[in-house]
Amino acid sequence: MNPTTLALLCGLTALAAYYAGMGTSAADQPLPPELRGIAIEERLGQSLALDVPFLDHTGAQVKLADYFQAKRPVILVLNYYSCPTLCSLVLNGLLDGMRGLEFLVGKEYQLVSVSIDPREKPELAKSKRAAYLTALGAERATAMTDRDWPFLTGTEQNASAIAQAAGFHYRYDAATNQYAHAAGIFVLTPDGRISRVLYGIQFPARDLRLALVEASQGGIGSPVDRLLLLCYHYDPQTRRYGLTPMGLMRIGGVLTVVVLGMYLLSAWRRERRASVSG
Repeated sequence: MNPTTLALLCGLTALAAYYAGMGTSAADQPLPPELRGIAIEERLGQSLALDVPFLDHTGAQVKLADYFQAKRPVILVLNYYSCPTLCSLVLNGLLDGMRGLEFLVGKEYQLVSVSIDPREKPELAKSKRAAYLTALGAERATAMTDRDWPFLTGTEQNASAIAQAAGFHYRYDAATNQYAHAAGIFVLTPDGRISRVLYGIQFPARDLRLALVEASQGGIGSPVDRLLLLCYHYDPQTRRYGLTPMGLMRIGGVLTVVVLGMYLLSAWRRERRASVSG
């Protein structure tokens, strides 16, 4: 199997995982033997080992814990920088969602990329990071420091420890010299627990915002954002945030209170004017 074929199969796996539960026939098709067991196992609430060491894109030795010190949510991306197709699709989808966010990397949230390929070194991580900062846009990228979106590399043991804890299952294919893996990103709480897994290769700004507000435990976002979380719920079937029947009832209740309040205020003002004129 050549690298292009493997990449396409990984992409199909990601799409099958995305459509799983949506009633589509694609999810019912058997996977090729090379991709069986390649998936993201959702482990909400799981704590990651933050003391695992890595090298960042500058060659400095760091630990995951270094990026959990500002008490803000963290988006973790597990991929590898020489991936021919799928990793780029995931990062491109993440960039699209980030551009629509009012939240800024390094201010409201932290972003960390970790390579699962132990052969990759800081030089490659640095060039990959530079390319994505350019794609993100000068206005956002110039305000970022090396700490705000590090591209990390490390040993097979250390990368595997993070991936296994996160439920990110992948496999090295010697015939193609590539890795088979699924598509998705992890949104973590400020203390390193998995709050939400966003699957696929597209991450709408609304989903990113709600996932970050949810993971921040009230640390970021406006009162409106927290109100939206009462109405919107992450649906594991559609892999998106959407209104629930309970959410619609809550919206109806809020609107009822607002309308009733406006009516009572208007009636009080009319009564006051009548009292003054009388």
